[in-house]
Amino acid sequence: MRGIYGGLLLALCLPCMAADDFKVIELEQDVLELERRVEELSRQVAQLQQRNAAAATRPATPVECPTATAGSPPWLSAANWGRVRPGMSEFEVIDVLGPPSSVRGAPESESRTLMYAMEIGSSAFLSGRVELEDRRVVAVQVPALR
Repeated sequence: MRGIYGGLLLALCLPCMAADDFKVIELEQDVLELERRVEELSRQVAQLQQRNAAAATRPATPVECPTATAGSPPWLSAANWGRVRPGMSEFEVIDVLGPPSSVRGAPESESRTLMYAMEIGSSAFLSGRVELEDRRVVAVQVPALR
């Protein structure tokens, strides 16, 4: 009877031991895969560090601010807007910034606004304006993206 119980106990434990062996094998494979991945990532980090070190030793190329090109309207230049001052005449403004995109106010009225605008893409535009009273500058709004 004891032999039967021993055999039965052994028969029940063998599948459990086989399942444990299978789990151990799976875990060993997972560890190997993780080790490979760590090595790969370590190589990538080393490459990035080398690139950064090489980039740090190279002198930086100065980046020039874009300026208005010869073919663009003079009002696109920030320097030209800096030249417009209160008290300037309408003609002086047009001489500095070029002809406006539009003018608000009647030609004979005392107050007028010279509008400078340009569409940028389908949803934005660049616009600035010069407000005049008696054909003299009273306010300047430098172009801003809207």
